[in-house]
Amino acid sequence: MKQRLQFLFHLGLRSIVAAFILLLSLLCILMSSSNSTENRADFLHKVLGFTVSAENWFYEMRNAHMYEHSTKAPGLVLVKIDDAALQSVGRWPWSRAKMAELTRRLDHLGAKVIAFDIFFSEKESAEADGAFAAAIKEFQAKKHHQVLSGYNIEETNKENPNLPVELYLNVVKHGMGTESAVGHVEVDAQAFVIPELTNAEIGLGFISAKPDYDGVFRRSRLVAAIGSDFFPSLGFAAFLAHIKNIESDGATLEKQNNTLNKGDSLDLSLIVSRAGKESLVELNALGELPVRYYGAEKSFETISAKEIFEAKNLDDPKLKNLFADKTVFVGSTAYGANDLRHTPVDPTMPGVYMHMNVFHMLDQNYFYRSDDVNLLFSLLLFVVGIGIILLASVLREPLLEAVTLAFVALSAFFLDRFYFSANGYLIRLFFCELSFLSLYAWFTILNVFEQAREKKKIRDTFTRYVAPEIVKEMLANPEKLKVGGEKKELSMLFSDVRDFTSISERLTPQELSSLLNLYMGKMTDILFSTHGTLDKYIGDALVGFWGAPVDVPEQAYQAVRGATMMLEALPEINQEFERRKFPKINIGIGINTGEVNVGNMGSDKIFAYTALGDHMNLASRLESLTKYYGANLLISEFTEAKLGSRRSEFCLRAIDKVRVKGRSSAVTIFEVLPSWHPMRVDGAIELFARAYEQYLAANFGEAEKLMSSVLALCPTDKASERFRHAAQEYQQKPPPESWDGVTNYDTK
Repeated sequence: MKQRLQFLFHLGLRSIVAAFILLLSLLCILMSSSNSTENRADFLHKVLGFTVSAENWFYEMRNAHMYEHSTKAPGLVLVKIDDAALQSVGRWPWSRAKMAELTRRLDHLGAKVIAFDIFFSEKESAEADGAFAAAIKEFQAKKHHQVLSGYNIEETNKENPNLPVELYLNVVKHGMGTESAVGHVEVDAQAFVIPELTNAEIGLGFISAKPDYDGVFRRSRLVAAIGSDFFPSLGFAAFLAHIKNIESDGATLEKQNNTLNKGDSLDLSLIVSRAGKESLVELNALGELPVRYYGAEKSFETISAKEIFEAKNLDDPKLKNLFADKTVFVGSTAYGANDLRHTPVDPTMPGVYMHMNVFHMLDQNYFYRSDDVNLLFSLLLFVVGIGIILLASVLREPLLEAVTLAFVALSAFFLDRFYFSANGYLIRLFFCELSFLSLYAWFTILNVFEQAREKKKIRDTFTRYVAPEIVKEMLANPEKLKVGGEKKELSMLFSDVRDFTSISERLTPQELSSLLNLYMGKMTDILFSTHGTLDKYIGDALVGFWGAPVDVPEQAYQAVRGATMMLEALPEINQEFERRKFPKINIGIGINTGEVNVGNMGSDKIFAYTALGDHMNLASRLESLTKYYGANLLISEFTEAKLGSRRSEFCLRAIDKVRVKGRSSAVTIFEVLPSWHPMRVDGAIELFARAYEQYLAANFGEAEKLMSSVLALCPTDKASERFRHAAQEYQQKPPPESWDGVTNYDTK
């Protein structure tokens, strides 16, 4: 039940954050819609302008490959007024007579529509202007042929904007605008076509363009509302001229909302019929649509005006084939020309290519999908990706989460690159990918906090068993803390309070608890201070070891030092007990060093970090033997051997050779004497050593005599008393010839 609640908690926490990221990303995706109105763009610029900029940058970055095509855009040719043409013909602007010659040459080569991305706003001379007007009339006398020129428009709030009557020949839709519609403009009188050319019924299309607030031209104004009427851009006008009078083909401008009120912005839709198929193109209140660029110079057929003027044979099949029934744009691409625009294709793209891209969009049905469709698939991609990451995060496997993030992010990227972008979808992928990364980052942070909490839990738990320095080492090197058992050499300690049963009978439960807490607290602190690990408490007994779960340098030395410190602390503890009117205590400690199994022992649900094995049992037996020898601290020969050069720091005496229950071999045991031990008088320990040597040599008379001398110096030494008594008995009844001086103990 607890695990299920924890699972639901983690799932809920992740879901709440995912929902927050979803809502935030949804807002960003909505705000970064490509078809923003002027007012909305201003709002974005002030509040969430980064959303549009980020999405546009990411889209253009990942789709730069789309402008590289193996085939040129059909139906279009650009006659470049480039540096070569200027060197050949002369400096700009060229005479209208030259324009007339160019028009006639293009007419001879078979061009169908000629669109001049040039202002013809100033008169030159009656002869030159007349020659150009005559060339236009000659060209347009042919069926379905049209010459177009550009003019400029500017924003206005005038109730009666400037609208030259000549412009009505180029109207797209009459009487559909509203006086309050956003984006009304008027004709710039200083940049309108001269009467000589309008009288020749030259087609007109505005060439004004406005970049996004970051200076990049991503949208093109297809139509402009002047008064209540709508007029085409140069690219749109060229397309209308191109399809004019072709059966079943055309373009119709409609308003999307038929119940416009005063003050409403006017959203438009353009229905383009081409080759029997209709396309619905949504325009905003400015009459704009996002330009789906096909490319620039490398994507269109181009030729320098110089080659046209210098062509000696206008019946050259190659030239004829280039221009036959094509729409021809004439515009400047010369170095240093003013008409350069920063576009996703090229940061310095000549403006004429923008008109050609608009024409190509209309002619080839090469539009972006509608905002609703783009938004739908953006959200679908977003929700699916978030869902997959959320499901993976529930498992709380960092590697799986990282792999899932990489899979989702790369899948979304390549799906967009090879399907969505290729098919005209404007997927708002930046915020999808940012959301994936943000969600993963949140889960990573959450996992870090959870791991920190787990580490704290481990630290809090193990500081109850091992020294804080060891806990730090375990956390820094968790590989040293293995689940399960392993064989390892440890130094093990068993400590017990003498006559604890009689002591407990003299105290109330509260007093007994206070006594144990004070005693065990002090002993445990000493254990930890020497880098020991607490195995367990068994009533009044304390079990610990050195060397696990992490290695402890000089573990035997640390164990003996710790035990000695415990004995040295005993007088102070008894003083406190006396102050509290508790009985004084005495303790016995046994230490052994050897290889045991150590690790987490128990069931899958409940286990303890402990050590098991023969050497562990020997340490327990040594603690039991302390009361037989009247000793406080006994260590085995294995521990004594591991002390090495540190042995001199302790006062030791070999006290017996014993064979305990459960072991077939004998072990020499040593007593470690604390500073307050009665045997630490001059000559007592050396005298005991000589007496013990005589005892092992079966010189029992001499051994008895020497042990009596020891007792004269230290009457309370129980070990000396035992050996004197044993020597006396062996004198009366000698041991068998196989006697080896070993004392056998058959009880635990």
